Amino acid sequence: MRVSVTHYHPMWPPTDPAVQCPKHWIENILFINSLTDNRCMPWTWYIGTEFIFYLLAPIFLLTLRRNPSLGLGISVATIVVSAVLNVICMLIYNFPPTQLLWKQPANFNPDFILHHLVIYIKPWYRIGPYIVGILLGYHLAGYQAQTQKKSRSLRFVLTGWAIAGAMLFWGLFGVYPALQGWDWPIYHIVYGATHRTVFALGLSWLIYACHTGLGGPLNSFLSSRFFLPLSSLSYSVYLIHMIPVVFTYLIVPFPLHFTAKWRYFIHCFIQLCISYVFGTQCTLMAELPVLNIERILLTRDRKATLKPVPQNDCELQLKPTEEGKGSAPTSPRAMSPNKT
Repeated sequence: MRVSVTHYHPMWPPTDPAVQCPKHWIENILFINSLTDNRCMPWTWYIGTEFIFYLLAPIFLLTLRRNPSLGLGISVATIVVSAVLNVICMLIYNFPPTQLLWKQPANFNPDFILHHLVIYIKPWYRIGPYIVGILLGYHLAGYQAQTQKKSRSLRFVLTGWAIAGAMLFWGLFGVYPALQGWDWPIYHIVYGATHRTVFALGLSWLIYACHTGLGGPLNSFLSSRFFLPLSSLSYSVYLIHMIPVVFTYLIVPFPLHFTAKWRYFIHCFIQLCISYVFGTQCTLMAELPVLNIERILLTRDRKATLKPVPQNDCELQLKPTEEGKGSAPTSPRAMSPNKT
């Protein structure tokens, strides 16, 4: 019998993981939890959504390879359709432009759980940024194949950084009017339909600049070896990070009173450290062994693919003969037996 006193804590989630996961674990295994009500480990909706995008990616990639104009048209049309679906859903349910959790202004639908299930986690509302990444990768692949790289003018570089900075800033802080409850319906609809794609476009310039040598010190910082172990642990940390977050809240008095901002940052930093500790264990016990098995099964035998390279006359003439240094090099014709 499972005995738990944490059920009576005010921070305990409304859906009990110990009850929901035994019933809905198959949805997480099949990566379809973002298509359902996402009742087991609800923060893993992103993994299911990205897996669906991964399955759909060959449609765009193959079309871009065979007919770039058609592929670009399909990609842009998909982004537009996704934005239109966001607008329709926001108008029907009176949703805010993005998930605001417990701080729901009075002019929006206060049911943030409904917002999470209906629009926030569904793939067809989020595919825009993924397609932007596909188009960026396609462009960078063509740039890499060029023998002569075009030099960019200073005006082009400065303009690109300015536009990208504005896009990133608006994608992050453009939700401020919604948080304040300002009655700007047109702005809220435009922001809700486009802010993720706009943010992806700004981030694409950052990747493009670093890849083409326009990143400068920022590229050196982002390419630092310090981030290598952190990036290797990112998947496992994301997979289990909510467990340390919830339990750190369960062991402290509730409600929380942050008298200063530094107390809030310390609390979040402790959660981050605990998440990386458990993420490291998860990586060592599960992720790395599976990756090694996959590498062993999918790696080709290099010995079977090697072909003997015939030696030409120049290679034989450079090798010393067995008769001594003073002897003349022997040509392949002299080494072969005479046919009578």
